[in-house]
Amino acid sequence: MRSLFQFFVALMLGFASLTPAFADGGGGGGGDFCRVLVGDFTLMFSAYQPQLTGDRKYCTQLPGLGRTNLVFDYESKEGTTSVGATRALDQKIKEMKLTFKVVRESDGTVIAEVPPKKMRGGIVETVVDFEQPGNYEVEVKLVDPNGKEYENHLELLVGVDSGSQMRLYMIVGVVLLALVYILYLSHAGFRAKVDVVLGKFKNF
Repeated sequence: MRSLFQFFVALMLGFASLTPAFADGGGGGGGDFCRVLVGDFTLMFSAYQPQLTGDRKYCTQLPGLGRTNLVFDYESKEGTTSVGATRALDQKIKEMKLTFKVVRESDGTVIAEVPPKKMRGGIVETVVDFEQPGNYEVEVKLVDPNGKEYENHLELLVGVDSGSQMRLYMIVGVVLLALVYILYLSHAGFRAKVDVVLGKFKNF
């Protein structure tokens, strides 16, 4: 019984050590925001599901379905030590337009499309109603005054358990086993019953 308990404790510690690595999506862009390079410009992308998690931000892994706020925000160089060409990007993007659409990868259906909007304020956002779990692609474009386009793509995983729920169940299971073991050590009557059951298993 003791060796079995030690095994499950080691298992629990192992899963606990994995948890931080997956807290932001495990390097897959699942943190509270992500950078998207479109041409020479860096956009910050974040998603909100206020009906589920309040004002918490997500990047490429969204926990649930329903109405979701998608936000593109230009990462300005103003106020930094950047000079020359990099500072010129701040002025250039204010005259550009941003457009993006969200495509469901399973069947190619466009579930949302934002018409070209000037980036003068630095932010373009919309609300998308995700009705089905699965993979989605965000196609984002910047268009300059001369009609030149810059494009990039962003993958979203929506309403699909990435493994964190299973880890949680396993940790809870190990904790319950630990409580049973403590009860086994501290309660003679319970220990006697367990020993009887284990004795029967040994006879098989």
